[in-house]
Amino acid sequence: MFANTSKYALKALHYIAVHSSEEQRVLAKDVALALELQKPFLSKILNQLSSKDFIQSVKGPYGGFYLTKEQKDRSVMDIIVELEGRDSFSQCILNFENCNELNPCPIHKLVAFEKESLHTAIQNVRIADLQENLNYL
Repeated sequence: MFANTSKYALKALHYIAVHSSEEQRVLAKDVALALELQKPFLSKILNQLSSKDFIQSVKGPYGGFYLTKEQKDRSVMDIIVELEGRDSFSQCILNFENCNELNPCPIHKLVAFEKESLHTAIQNVRIADLQENLNYL
């Protein structure tokens, strides 16, 4: 459903939310190692999130990444849209270009309610909600 970029970003944000603070920042290499992701790709994602103010980045020997209270209040959907450049839920499930309420594809009406419900649910998930330790790390 989501691109790997969004999946990796959300995993990384979960890790950063659980393991960091302003005083105890985490390094990209530590996040990559913990999540078994390639550091160059993860670093690119983290830098993109930092440039759009989704996470804080501090350079230098005591640098790393962490989240502020305001950043933790951002919606997970905002991150997905920022990274993917689109809202996956507004796209046709069959990838028809012109599918919409006025010009529906054959299954549009079957999935429209579920897509909207899922969109709303994810829109309501905040980065802070990712702080729950899900025991997969």
